[in-house]
Amino acid sequence: MTTNIAINRGSEWRKWDLHIHTPLSICQDYGGDSEEVWENFITSLEQLPHDVKVIGITDYYFIDGYEKIMEYKFKRRLSNIFKIFPILEFRIDTFGSGNENKLQKINLHILFNIDENDIVNELKTIREEFIDQIKISSLETHITKKLSKENFISIAGNLQAGFNSLIPSTKEVLNIIRSDTWKNKVFLFLGYKEWSNLDKNQQIKPLKEDLYSKVGAFFSSNANNVEKNQQWLNEFGNKRLLHSLDIHNFNDLKKENYCCHTWIKADLTFEGLKQIIYEPEERVKIQENKPEEKSGYQVIDRIEIYHQDFQEKKENEETIEEYKTIFLNPNLNTIIGGRSTGKSILLGAIAKKLNSDKDVKLDNTEYSQYIDEIVSSMKIFWKDGDENSTRDIEYFPQSYMYQLAKDSNELNKLVKNIIIQDANKKTKIEAYQSFSSDNNSKIIEDINKLFKAKSTIDSIQKSMTEIGDKEGVTKEKEKLSTELESLKAKIQITSNELISYSNLKNEYDKNISSIREIEQQKISLSALKSLSIINDISLNLIDLTEDIRDQVNRVYLDLKQRYSEEWNEKIETILAQKETEIVRIKDRNESIEKDELYLKGKSVIDSNQQYKEKEEKYKIENSKLEKITELEKQRDEYDNFINSLKSSIIENSKKYYTELQRIQNELSVSSGRLKITATINTDFPKYKNILYSSINQQGVQGKQIIEKSINTTQELFEDISSMFELLLSNSITLKGGYDNQKLIKELLGTNFFNISYEIEYDTDKFKAMSEGKKAFIILMLLLDFSKKECPILIDQPEDDLDNRAIYNELVTYIKSKKKERQIIIVTHNSNIVIGADSELVIVSNQQGVNSPNKNNRKFDYIFGSIESSMEKDNTISEILYSQGIRQHICEILEGGETAFKNREKKYGF
Repeated sequence: MTTNIAINRGSEWRKWDLHIHTPLSICQDYGGDSEEVWENFITSLEQLPHDVKVIGITDYYFIDGYEKIMEYKFKRRLSNIFKIFPILEFRIDTFGSGNENKLQKINLHILFNIDENDIVNELKTIREEFIDQIKISSLETHITKKLSKENFISIAGNLQAGFNSLIPSTKEVLNIIRSDTWKNKVFLFLGYKEWSNLDKNQQIKPLKEDLYSKVGAFFSSNANNVEKNQQWLNEFGNKRLLHSLDIHNFNDLKKENYCCHTWIKADLTFEGLKQIIYEPEERVKIQENKPEEKSGYQVIDRIEIYHQDFQEKKENEETIEEYKTIFLNPNLNTIIGGRSTGKSILLGAIAKKLNSDKDVKLDNTEYSQYIDEIVSSMKIFWKDGDENSTRDIEYFPQSYMYQLAKDSNELNKLVKNIIIQDANKKTKIEAYQSFSSDNNSKIIEDINKLFKAKSTIDSIQKSMTEIGDKEGVTKEKEKLSTELESLKAKIQITSNELISYSNLKNEYDKNISSIREIEQQKISLSALKSLSIINDISLNLIDLTEDIRDQVNRVYLDLKQRYSEEWNEKIETILAQKETEIVRIKDRNESIEKDELYLKGKSVIDSNQQYKEKEEKYKIENSKLEKITELEKQRDEYDNFINSLKSSIIENSKKYYTELQRIQNELSVSSGRLKITATINTDFPKYKNILYSSINQQGVQGKQIIEKSINTTQELFEDISSMFELLLSNSITLKGGYDNQKLIKELLGTNFFNISYEIEYDTDKFKAMSEGKKAFIILMLLLDFSKKECPILIDQPEDDLDNRAIYNELVTYIKSKKKERQIIIVTHNSNIVIGADSELVIVSNQQGVNSPNKNNRKFDYIFGSIESSMEKDNTISEILYSQGIRQHICEILEGGETAFKNREKKYGF
């Protein structure tokens, strides 16, 4: 039976030192057993580290030392020690040896479970029903000699000699232990070192295995080899190796020398100790520091509720206790109870007090209002001592996982939130989003440039048409040239002079054309000054850390400014060169204008009216031809510019996909057996919707475009390119409100690609899982990929899961997760409570005729560990206090008794 102490957090980690000899032990070095020695001994125990809450008084064969210790305890000494066990250490008639020259007696330690409220009778029973029943040795001559200090002395001459030479029969000791008197009243240990040497030097291994099967755990005084020895011990089964110095003297008790690395997570009771058999890996840790320690600000310490329904009152409504305090364990807390007993009310109120964004119960206004009343009268205290209602928790109400598994949009949102918790992945996603926006702007800008260039080409073509047909102008020019040659023959000027004049005249006219061309080039050169000659590199920096990214960016901006200035200087230099060239050409033309042959030829030509008229016509046609040639050149340049823009637009349109491909693998994550794989999703319906909304489908072509099947990314790219060409050539009839430019912008500027995520668990695809399995995977997603360390609150997760998932998956998962984060679960499933080894069980009850609470409390709760056991006491009217936590579990939860039995049989006990 366990006592109901005021502060009960269930199974907690405390140090248990179960191997301390007293000054009354046969072998000890305390310097006798005087009152002074005992006072020093008790004081030393009172100065043990504060983590040590349980000790075992381990004396050879006899219980006098424990009895003396308890005298001090009952006088309110040793208040630092919560539990003291009596342990008898036996040297048994089985020997182990590490070498052939030295035999070592194996030590058997027998821990007794006694009722301290009846300690006199309990100690009397141990003496009479155990110690006095054992013969001092197995020899025939000692058959009438019981185990006693007096017989050790009478047979061997003194106590030490008798202890060294006389060994009780191991078989007899074990037979007595198996009797009904000691059933469930003792816990056996073996000394590891001597036992481990049993099968060395060809000794008998079956004997070693037989001894192993009879005990619950082992002792070792060597802290350095505990881990290695435990691994070797595991070859025989699951029994734990506990550490203690095997204290025999004051030197071992000194602060600087004392060492005990045994941590046990359990009630400070005999039942608590037995948990190391049922859950050996979970309940025992051999280490210096406290196991599974969590940050104080991440653990709820206790809840205080001041609402009237949680107060104790007398019949006259006078308040006895104005609030209810519920203490919590840092690990797994389970809340159980019948229907409408306040389980979900408690959990929901905690969640709402801590500002959970999830509704406690959907579509129930009255329930929500009641929760609000409780919340307003509730205080939450954290392990670090702070009272705080703004700290974070994760709360999953009833059916939350099931609903989330059914809602693909919410599920995808959840997965995306998981991905962006990784700062590097978040940076990549944000960089892609930024790229997508910038890429859209670039494509739209290029499309605008393309249509502007097309408009310019149309203007050029119109100008060319207005000037005339190039072929006709060329023929007219050739005709006039022939006629001029004929007229030249009749002019009073020598042939050589006319040739020289013609050469000068041609040079002069050519220079005029060159000046015009250079002036045009100067305009184009000036436009180059505003051009950025260094590409933007922001997208290339996303894989770098922030400090390196800033460093590279500073270098880039410095170089960009420097090269921009140098670029402008170079352009200015070229412009100056061109200006110099214009001056040179003009100087040359001025020189030609003064040349005598040129003046003579010009005078003769000018004086010949017919020649002059023909020449003017020739000049006009030649000017037309030059203009047409210039316009053709401009048109060709714009054609090349348009082709370049088209290539750039198509390429950038594909970049939505290729850039996503580049980061796709880096967006996948995994945790244990759970994997989230990033895949690229192509939104074909979105593309088809744009076509359907814009294209006139009354004609054959429109219908064919709409009905065309597009099922792959490559087919999409090909169709976009085809539509681009058709729209540029005005080959498609569009609906009102659309023009070619607008539709091209939508088709090539829209990002039809996004990342979607596939969830796998042990290679099973999420979509192929049962509904129950999906809900469990959702829970894993919510917790495994969360970087949070705050408490987790879950309301009846088993409602979403199938039975196999509950036992095989959820239980194992919770046992692992509770070591990292505090968990509070409302449940009606015994496997979650017992299978997951709940550290604290909170039993709820609502006041009723057949289920009264203490002092008329409407809602009441008791709490304790699963090992907290007390058989039903029908004389106690308050239902919660009428039996232990274990009995409540078996009564309330279906399959509770079976779950306990399965747990206790797990390792063959």
